Amino acid sequence: MRDEHPSSNYEVEATGESSGKCDCCGNESRSVWGFVHEVAGPTVAAYFIHWAAGHLNDEGANLDLVIGPWGDGTTSKERCGVSLLHRDQEHGSPSLMVIDAAGRPIGDGTLAATTLGRSDVIGTPLAPQVFSIVDAIYEQDSRFF
Repeated sequence: MRDEHPSSNYEVEATGESSGKCDCCGNESRSVWGFVHEVAGPTVAAYFIHWAAGHLNDEGANLDLVIGPWGDGTTSKERCGVSLLHRDQEHGSPSLMVIDAAGRPIGDGTLAATTLGRSDVIGTPLAPQVFSIVDAIYEQDSRFF
């Protein structure tokens, strides 16, 4: 089966970042965000990654996507929120799991009117797009690694 959404179809635009202290451990807490565009095309998603330094193998990082059209004339009603949990594994490769987006900050309805749970993504036509967008973010935004 041909992947209709390879990560090479996307360009990542890193737009902001912040840091502070983690409430639970006192380690540095970081957030980065940006947009994902089709190559020479429209914006297809916004992303937000939040993690505490030193906790990628236990607590992990939250990766929130707001998928859908952006720009003039678009509204939150056209976008959906998808959340993933990233954890580093002992052998060095990351593990990703789709989680319920309703409990995440993107679940407040401001950026996306609809939030999706794991069963709304895994095994659906949306899954290849979600993972291709994540692959593009991992490949092109070095602030997270």
